Amino acid sequence: MTNWRSSLPIQFMFIQLFVAAVIIIASIWFIKSIEQDRLIDNQTSLSINLGNTIIAKLQQKTNRIENLAVSLGAVGESYQSSPFQLDTIVPAILEQSDQQHVLLGGGIWPEPYSFNSAKQKNSYFWSRNNSGQLMKVNDYNDKSTSTYFEADWYLPARYYPTDTTYWSKSYVDPYTNNAMLTASVPMWSNHKFIGVSTVDVALSSIDSFLKTATESQGGYVFALDQQNRLLSYPELEDDNGIINSHELFLPFAEFAKKHPDFNQLQMQLATIEQEFIKKANSNKAYSNQQLADVIANAPANERDKLIALINQNANNKLEQVEVIASLQLSNDPKLNEPVLVTVFLMPSTYWKIVLVTPISAITQSSQALANSVGFYLVIIQILALMLLFVMQNKLFITPISRMVRALNDSNPAKVELEATQRNDEIGMLAKAFSSRTRQLEIALASLDATNLALEQQLDVQQQAQMELKEKKEQLNTVLNSAHNLIFINDINGTFTLVNDQFCQTLGRNRENILGSKTHLVMPKEIAQLNSKNDQYVINTKIELSYEQTFPSKDKQHTYLVTKFPILDEQGQVTAVGTIAFDISATKALELKKKAQFEILRQETSENIRFIEKLEQTNRRLLNESNQAKSESNRAVNFERVKVENQALYPSLVAAIVKPIFRKQDDLAASAYRLTTGELDPLEFNHALAAQTERLRHLEYLFSAQDYLAKPIDLVLLLEHIVALLQPKLISKNINLTIKSDKRLIVDGVHWHFLFIFYRAISNTINDAFYQQSEQNKIEVKLDKTAEMITMELRDNGRRLSDEQLEKIHNTLKINEVTGTLSALSIWLKSEFNGELIISTLSPDTGYTTLQKYHLANC
Repeated sequence: MTNWRSSLPIQFMFIQLFVAAVIIIASIWFIKSIEQDRLIDNQTSLSINLGNTIIAKLQQKTNRIENLAVSLGAVGESYQSSPFQLDTIVPAILEQSDQQHVLLGGGIWPEPYSFNSAKQKNSYFWSRNNSGQLMKVNDYNDKSTSTYFEADWYLPARYYPTDTTYWSKSYVDPYTNNAMLTASVPMWSNHKFIGVSTVDVALSSIDSFLKTATESQGGYVFALDQQNRLLSYPELEDDNGIINSHELFLPFAEFAKKHPDFNQLQMQLATIEQEFIKKANSNKAYSNQQLADVIANAPANERDKLIALINQNANNKLEQVEVIASLQLSNDPKLNEPVLVTVFLMPSTYWKIVLVTPISAITQSSQALANSVGFYLVIIQILALMLLFVMQNKLFITPISRMVRALNDSNPAKVELEATQRNDEIGMLAKAFSSRTRQLEIALASLDATNLALEQQLDVQQQAQMELKEKKEQLNTVLNSAHNLIFINDINGTFTLVNDQFCQTLGRNRENILGSKTHLVMPKEIAQLNSKNDQYVINTKIELSYEQTFPSKDKQHTYLVTKFPILDEQGQVTAVGTIAFDISATKALELKKKAQFEILRQETSENIRFIEKLEQTNRRLLNESNQAKSESNRAVNFERVKVENQALYPSLVAAIVKPIFRKQDDLAASAYRLTTGELDPLEFNHALAAQTERLRHLEYLFSAQDYLAKPIDLVLLLEHIVALLQPKLISKNINLTIKSDKRLIVDGVHWHFLFIFYRAISNTINDAFYQQSEQNKIEVKLDKTAEMITMELRDNGRRLSDEQLEKIHNTLKINEVTGTLSALSIWLKSEFNGELIISTLSPDTGYTTLQKYHLANC
């Protein structure tokens, strides 16, 4: 009898209880974790939406401030020689902004000696007094004070693009003692930097806005400036509402040391800062040497970020709000509970807005759901276990117990009855027991018959062995009479058969060879090769033939060796047979003929090498001649192109100016018609505006033409050229687009780039589009790397044939001047160390021809 602990019902019950417990615990944990994660994800989405809303409202305020600073800059550029006008206009603009509670002041800060050649300091700055009235502050112009054009809110703006605002870090003004931020906009006149315009923003207004932003949502918001210093925090004010300036400008890293719960957030912000600096400096617009004066007075820990901000605005200005971090903190120093922290990067200002949201309600909700679900799971599992226990006993435990009792009582009839009544696995088990019993009875009866058959087989085997011995003697006679080497090795390399010729060749008796390994009978090198080839035949089961030398009677003989596998009835290799034929005489004759052929081959090879050497010399001389001719053509044609380019400037000016003067004449005639009432004033105004726009483009292209290297915005230059070519583009129904993902500012000669861009585009318009079409288009793409400036010009005009393209390539290669493209190629090679590449494009691209102009970025 089995122990009750080992019985199947008890074991099944414990197993079911264990499985049920695992299912209940796993289900509760899974529901709790999934629900909590879902709620946290929802809260994260809500936090992001709330943060975007807060930043959108904050951006409305900063955008108005930026527009105000741009307006002040426009006033400074227009009235730089009229200080009395500035004294009237600047305070009027500041008073009309409807943001008196936000603006602490503003003004215009000229570059030294720019507005007045006799004054180094000549600022026009107004600040609000305690009663909120604007008062002009002249302290910055005092000789005893520090120079304002070296301030950290002035220097970076020098390197910002036009109409772009630089937001300074937070600081306390030394003369007004106000905590503020400054929005600075650069002022330019005739491509020359003449100063900045500024608007000062009270930090208290930003702090007040952020405190009221989440009043109905729970949690709180605080902000960091561009250098990760605190702009606002709910606990920075004392009981009287006065901001603690020592805490206000504290770097967040120092603030996190006072509040260790923020250490995780600080580490992530530090990582984000390093990635921002690395990304912004990956393609610098300005080198560190160019920005040396900007970072000279900045703290060491702020210099890398300041350089990154300038390069970021010059190349790829941030346009949209970015969520740069989202994490959970186990405890918040203000709320004293777990919180969800979301960090946003604000465009233009590069402030970091940090939204802190409590997550205690989320945890409580998921816990309540898990408890409720867990109670019902326990009830369901208990009922399911009871039903499963009853069904298990009925289905297989009770039938198995009946079968065990029948076998113990030696009553196979009950087992047979069980097998006939059931068609399930229990019935199959009963049938197997019955079948096995019958098989044992049959096996006992067949043992006697098997013994009789074995005796008969023994007699047959004895007779076969006698016949085998006779055949073996006959085979040995045939083998020993052969003059070839014949031997057999088993798969272990042991000799099992050798003929007399083999024994004579080795000088050994057969008894010493049979049963020995190969390496004990043959020389070392021959034994290794024989074993290797035997193994190859065993592995591949195919014959192998090869030549091998073998010492015989103090003389080397060459044998043609053939190895073949010997297989058993199952097709497995049991041994390897070897037959070696002596081919020494044939080999000697073959070697003699081979030596004669080698002598003839060597003589022929020497003649061929001599001829090849002559051909190489001819090719080298021809290449050197072509190179010398090409270089000579380049030098001569470069001087010719240089002279033509210098002479071309008046023609180019005339080609650009002539249509404009023709329009000017038409405009004068229209003015006469306007006085007589024959022309609509609105139509005349449109014509006058269009002519003014063309003159503006013309003024940009020809107002500062000299041969001095200056910073040039290539995209802006190209846009002006295209604007002047617009009448020609319209006449041929050509749509010209410019593609450039970033500002391309390079140092170079303005005239050189004007010459290249104008001639390249004008040549394409004239040569590629010889007939009208509704889908004529040209695409111009500009790009710049540290070493090269590239202009790609694609058009869908007439396609060049292979012969025309090859002719152009040959002309460019030998530096001949046959037209505009070849002249541009020589100009690029000689003046810019560049090149011109022309190729045709697949019809799938929508264009037919591609011109690549490469210029070295000096």
